[in-house]
Amino acid sequence: MLTKTSELARLISIAMLAILLMSIVPVIIKWSQANPATIGIVRLAVGAFGIGLLVLFSKNKNSISRKELFWLVLLGLFFSLHWYSYFLSIKLADASLAAIGVATYGVHLLLLSSWLNKDKLTLIDGLALLISFVGIFIASPSIDFAQTKLQGFLLAVLSGLLYACLPIINQRLTHLSTNTRALGQFGFALCAFLFLLPQANFELSVNDWIGLVTLGVVSTLVGHTLWLKASTELPSNLTAVIYYAYVPVAMILSFIFLNESMTWQKLVGAFLIIGANVMVIFFHQRTNNSL
Repeated sequence: MLTKTSELARLISIAMLAILLMSIVPVIIKWSQANPATIGIVRLAVGAFGIGLLVLFSKNKNSISRKELFWLVLLGLFFSLHWYSYFLSIKLADASLAAIGVATYGVHLLLLSSWLNKDKLTLIDGLALLISFVGIFIASPSIDFAQTKLQGFLLAVLSGLLYACLPIINQRLTHLSTNTRALGQFGFALCAFLFLLPQANFELSVNDWIGLVTLGVVSTLVGHTLWLKASTELPSNLTAVIYYAYVPVAMILSFIFLNESMTWQKLVGAFLIIGANVMVIFFHQRTNNSL
C-alpha cells in the first residue's frame, strides 16, 4: 500500500510540474515581442524536432496508411488553428483572460461528443453548460466588440473549441503510438504555420529568443513529455481535474510577472467554468464505473 501511495504521489507531482511548465506559456507569449506566427513556427520546429528524434530512435515504428495520414494532417491543422487563435488572444487580451477562455474546452468537448456520437445530454450536463456560460459572461470584458480585450477573450473561447476537436480526431488514431501522433500533430501544424512565414519576424532581442527557446524546450518538449507520462499512468478523471489547475496557475503567474489585475470577475468566471467542467468529469466517471 505504501508503495502504491508513494507512486501515486510521485505521478501527481510530475503532473503538477507539467502543468506549471505549461502555465508559463501565456505569460511568456504576452511578455515577448514576437508575434503569433513567429512563436508558432519556432515552438513547433523545436517540438517536431524533439519528437522526431524520439520516433527515429524508437524500436517500435508505425507504418502510416493514407487514411491515417489524412487524420494526422487534420490533427495538425486543427492544432495549428488552436495555437494561432490562442496566441493571438493572449496578445489582444491578457494572459489570464486567455487561459480562462481556453478552459471552456471541456464544455465544447461535451457538446461536440453529444453531436458527433449522438450521446444524449443529461440534466447534469445541461446544468454544467449553463454554469459555464454564466462563467464566460462574468469573466468576459465589457460588451464592446471594438475592444481588443473582448476580441481576445472570444478568440480564446474559439481556441477552446478547436482544442476540443483534438481528442475527437485522436480517437481515430488510438492504434498509433503517442509519439507518432505527437509528431504528426507538431509536424503538420508546423507545415500550416509556414504559410504565415511572411508575417514572421525573426529579428528579435536576445530576451525574446530566450523566451521562444524556453517555450519550445521547457513548455513543449519537457512539459509535454511529463504530462504524457502522468496522463498515461494516472486515472483519467484525476488527470482531467489536475489539468484545470492550469488556469489558476496561469492567473497567479500573470499577476506576479505581468502585473495583470486579479478582478473578481476573472476569479468568479474561472471558478464557475472550472467547477462546471470538474462536475461533468466526476459525474460521467461515476456513471461509467456503475455500468
